[in-house]
Amino acid sequence: MKIKEILKPVIFVLFSLLAVSGVALGACQNNSQNNSLIGELSTVDVFHPPTDSSMMPLYNEWHYFNVIDEEQNLSIICTFKLNGVFNSSSVLLGYDTGDENSNASFGSYPIGIAEYSSQTPNVTIANSTVRLTPAGYSVHVESDDGSTVFDALFKPEVEPSPEFNASGFSTVPGEGINWIVASSKMKVNGELSVNGKKYILKNERGYHDHNWGYWSWGDDLGWDWGQVTQTKNGLNGNDVGKYSINFGNITDAGYTQSLRSVLNVWKNREIAATFNDKEIQIIHSNFIYVNEPVPMPYLGAYMPAGSFPLPLNTGILVSSDSGDRLNIEFTTTSEHSTPLPVSVPTIDENGNVTLKYRVIWEMIGTYNVNGEIDGKPVSYVADGFMEYVTGDSISPVSQ
Repeated sequence: MKIKEILKPVIFVLFSLLAVSGVALGACQNNSQNNSLIGELSTVDVFHPPTDSSMMPLYNEWHYFNVIDEEQNLSIICTFKLNGVFNSSSVLLGYDTGDENSNASFGSYPIGIAEYSSQTPNVTIANSTVRLTPAGYSVHVESDDGSTVFDALFKPEVEPSPEFNASGFSTVPGEGINWIVASSKMKVNGELSVNGKKYILKNERGYHDHNWGYWSWGDDLGWDWGQVTQTKNGLNGNDVGKYSINFGNITDAGYTQSLRSVLNVWKNREIAATFNDKEIQIIHSNFIYVNEPVPMPYLGAYMPAGSFPLPLNTGILVSSDSGDRLNIEFTTTSEHSTPLPVSVPTIDENGNVTLKYRVIWEMIGTYNVNGEIDGKPVSYVADGFMEYVTGDSISPVSQ
């Protein structure tokens, strides 16, 4: 099995104004809607550092952005992360350009150099920044050597999701893990520059979410996550499709039961349907295994071959008493899936930290969505993203 090159390095640490009254009125309405979304995001998308500094070693928080451009065969993911366990801040930019430039950049720095606060979504880590402006999120990522630069404006098109909170999965009693989808559907304009070659983004599909809390990737925790937005194909103008979908599912490590789950469907600007827990069934199938060891960051060690299975197919069935229903099928390949090792710290009573590891499968694939929402048929096919975490944490093996 081949590990896709796009994120392999991740393992080593990803109008003019028109003088027409009707058009002018529409522009004003759109600006008003966008200003409303920006105002809401300036409150709900802020950072959440612990007020008690002694809790900092257990704290994790990150902004996540992605872009997908099927016409250029281009996909991009970007993460700004604060990790109290390692007293570090990091920036990941992973990109697949469909050619030899598919790669990733990763920078890790002391958490003390990061600029962030509980008053704003803005964050600065080294030379990379996120800024929430009246026009949207200005995201700038720059590799340490300057060879890779990503500059883009992510304009939110839909309202944020309610906060998803799950307690009982944390190393801190009374604390939980938290997640909001800041915008499941965004228009992205900008460019990716790799070794002097530029890829221009023009009204492409984007996504942004935000995670924070006292995460514990312990021995009895699993996770599903996925998102897809309808493409603009077949629609007039430059708008992305009217529907976008996002789901999250917390399971036990053996994937025998779902502990908390949610799936939201946005239609145009607003959430049109929400499914929870028993209304959601997720079935993974067609499993394969990585046949070669996965190198671990900075350890001079490897994750044993065949440690974590990869599902190439996923079926998601949702239905509610109101009659809303969806049948979602996701398909990927080994070339479009990457195992991302994450640390599982255990802190004993003396403050000593022992590390084992889990794998997050990062997948890009095709969603086939069919069903009915609010009495209207929903049917589309589009590329999107998915994550899958299962299995016990394990110790790496020496080289």
